[in-house]
Amino acid sequence: MKDEAVKLLCEFLKIDTTNPPGNEEKAVAFLKDIFDKEGIEYKTYESKKGRVSIRAQLSGSGDKGPVLMISHTDVVPANRDEWSFDPFSGEIVDGMIRGRGALDMKGIGIMELVALLTLKREGVNLNRDLVFLAAADEEMGGGEGAGYLVENHFDDFKADVVLNEGGFGVSDIIPGRPVMMISSGEKGICWLKLTREGLPGHGSAPHGQNALENLTKAVVRLLAEETPITITPIIAEYFKNLASGWEFLKPFVDDGREETLVKVLKESGLLALPQIAAMVKNTISLNVMKAGEKTNIIPSHAEAVLDCRVLPGQDVDEFIGQIKSKLNDDEIKIEQIQRSDSTESPTDTEHYRIMKETVADHFPNSVIAPSLLMGTSDSRFFRKKGIPSYGICPAFVPMEHIKMVHGIDEQISVENMVKGSEVFTDIVRRMVTG
Repeated sequence: MKDEAVKLLCEFLKIDTTNPPGNEEKAVAFLKDIFDKEGIEYKTYESKKGRVSIRAQLSGSGDKGPVLMISHTDVVPANRDEWSFDPFSGEIVDGMIRGRGALDMKGIGIMELVALLTLKREGVNLNRDLVFLAAADEEMGGGEGAGYLVENHFDDFKADVVLNEGGFGVSDIIPGRPVMMISSGEKGICWLKLTREGLPGHGSAPHGQNALENLTKAVVRLLAEETPITITPIIAEYFKNLASGWEFLKPFVDDGREETLVKVLKESGLLALPQIAAMVKNTISLNVMKAGEKTNIIPSHAEAVLDCRVLPGQDVDEFIGQIKSKLNDDEIKIEQIQRSDSTESPTDTEHYRIMKETVADHFPNSVIAPSLLMGTSDSRFFRKKGIPSYGICPAFVPMEHIKMVHGIDEQISVENMVKGSEVFTDIVRRMVTG
């Protein structure tokens, strides 16, 4: 199965499921062929033409509720001109499996598939159903994938626990000790479209009512404001765990005060890192601005799109109110493009304990910590239904490779793919055999 994990991922990466448009039916055809050969029952769901998800199951005794492993088959676009290799080659070079989706998240999807196939071939007696879901459309919000499935076919996906993406093992955060982050929560998403109207005119005679100029001034005011730091329980626990490898965190461990953690993060320089800052702040990213068509015409309409992410425990409506206040321009119209509240799962559960103990057994020197996903995943749909959901990829990846997620030259090592499949299978085995 270890060699097969690598072979399956190489084949999977060759399937172009760039979203948009997705075309996830091609990935589902690949999985159907495997399930047919293995004699595993499955069901497909098509939200729109070509937008297909697939569910497979190994049936257990039903003593406990199902374990649901979910992944998504779509990937974000890859500009071939920016990559040093074909994003859909699925080739192995210098021990690295290369292609868009290697980390996000076809690699993890294959780890889940390997767990399903292993337990099927071994004929293991399960105390609960083991369900595999490969969903469409996660990269564009999940409306044609997990969101659609939970809304329209929830009875097929009721479970005691969900295992998904969101957590990663990182090999080089702490010198000499790898860190396994198990995602137990994620920030809320709040995409806002700002529009401002003004007066048209000739570019040679500026009149002060230029829609683009006024919108730009307001956005500059917004982004200039310092965002408050908030220490959520997940992040407090995260840094307490990392203190075993970072001595400078000891003052926070000693007194447990949020003020101490903030002070330590500032003094250590960690707060200057975007990834750390995003853990403790609501974030606003200006990613789109549109206005005007000709150089000599003053635009009468301008718009901007903000990608905002909101910490657990924060009220999204209150956050939008703060944005409106900071813009300080009543002529700007704010439209919510997409919104999802933050979600969390408890870490005092049997399932979290099994993940933690299994990782510790395989990697005795590792630091294991709950973490907060700065983006969003399909886990939020299941958490909103009351199902604890966790993100885990039980392999240790260099931080430089983590940056390849949604970036350039995405890849995962053969060693990590093999070991990750082994550990993930062990996690699942312990959950379904009791």
